Amino acid sequence: MNALLIENFIEKITDGNKGQCERFYETFAARGFMLECDRHSEYVRLAEDSHREDGEFLEALQRIDYKKIYDKPHQDAIDEHDNRDCPQNRHHYFNDIDIQSFDIHNRHYLAELFTHEIPVDLFRLNWERDRYGKFEAFKACNRLPAVRVYDLEPFIARLVKSISSLGISTWSSCEGHWGEPAYIVFDGRYHWLWFQAIFNKYITKKLNLVCTWDWLGWDERCIIRHPRGNLLELYLEIQEVARLLYDNKILLRSIKREGCDLLTHKHKDMNQKEVLNTFEGYFAGSIAKGM
Repeated sequence: MNALLIENFIEKITDGNKGQCERFYETFAARGFMLECDRHSEYVRLAEDSHREDGEFLEALQRIDYKKIYDKPHQDAIDEHDNRDCPQNRHHYFNDIDIQSFDIHNRHYLAELFTHEIPVDLFRLNWERDRYGKFEAFKACNRLPAVRVYDLEPFIARLVKSISSLGISTWSSCEGHWGEPAYIVFDGRYHWLWFQAIFNKYITKKLNLVCTWDWLGWDERCIIRHPRGNLLELYLEIQEVARLLYDNKILLRSIKREGCDLLTHKHKDMNQKEVLNTFEGYFAGSIAKGM
């Protein structure tokens, strides 16, 4: 990843702010960590919907050579244990993060922080993930096990975490390499079509998007590309969409819960266009009711 691109990206998302608290929050939220921040007291902590191992990874990121000391195998599997509430085993960063321990004004450190390509050959698909893509599981589940930041590439991580927080399951997402676009792959057509409904009926109404978001039905994938190949603008737009989703996750979860309650087995026999129209109708109806 180009170091100058990363430097410009950080300056954009932090709006040039040099304060430790604000700069830390914006930088690591952009890296995919779900954070809560009191800017007055400069108190920052991991949000409750973070993966239980995110604190451990975040602590490793205090060092510029974190890749040498934190080398767990990557996985693309759903772990039911990640839904269990076990505060006694939580990292202390769920209570308070020592933000002074992070060298966020060092351009070389930031370049390392945002250069982390996930090896595709280590991706693993498990039976739990396959189950989450089925109609019954989609209809019943509004919350998913948390996703590890460690298993996500830096410039797509925040979007993946935000989408997951809405009860939409994804896997094998990519920030884009060697001129290729970024993309997200969804677990089955129901997750893919529900996110497409959110995009069409909510995201495009709230944001002035410049990138193209293409929907490939053959593998339930959304491809994101900038029309002029501008990676900086691409990654900034991905951040903007991710922030919108996460900041409104309570509303969007509620709409999904209400819409799923209306689904019946007749929807299993519908084609993709019919399901999308149904989802968009549910979504537009909920928004019209003022949810």
